[in-house]
Amino acid sequence: IITSHMKLTDIIIPHDRLYPSDNEYEIPTLRLDRQPENGLLLPFAPWGANSRRKKTVATYHFYVEDYRFHNIWLHPEKLLACGCKVVVEPNFTLHLNMPIAFGLQLLYKKRWIARWLQECGIGVWVDLKVSEKYRELNLLGIPDGYNAFATRCYADNLPGLAADFDIARKVSGLDCPNMLVYGGGQRSKEFCMKHGLIYSEQFMIAKREEGLL
Repeated sequence: IITSHMKLTDIIIPHDRLYPSDNEYEIPTLRLDRQPENGLLLPFAPWGANSRRKKTVATYHFYVEDYRFHNIWLHPEKLLACGCKVVVEPNFTLHLNMPIAFGLQLLYKKRWIARWLQECGIGVWVDLKVSEKYRELNLLGIPDGYNAFATRCYADNLPGLAADFDIARKVSGLDCPNMLVYGGGQRSKEFCMKHGLIYSEQFMIAKREEGLL
């Protein structure tokens, strides 16, 4: 049992722990009872953008360069120490030229971290932002009926956003799933407005507009 007064040195991460799995690769299955509620819990920020000592961020995402969170696999307890309530799964880069054998390892790490955080009481948004090659594999461990999805959008890739939206509808079984879209500008925002999705502007752009940069 992990409590708020424990130190990081008190927490032992059992990476040899096996969680229930619904697939032949033994990628952990997420818990349906540890999803974020509808709506985005604020403040919402990328991992590494703020001092985590302040414990002011409610929801963290990982739509940043991989090197900024490469040690999360070894120390997922850092997410507990920062006081967040919800996370978007780590977005380990899965590009078209990456061998599937290596990509499966990253998928395992992403979903294992997510399941471990759920066991610690953290709500988890499923990360859908992967290359076309990994779209189906990225569904391993996501149970039917799960209804909390997130993706990173770019202004020149609305077809990719539409594909992620279709996946969210398929898995959730809902025409209007609980889905968060990060970035992409005006066209992405209009897509979200049309389909009833949550839109969040890219962190650095939002900061500039607020006059904080």
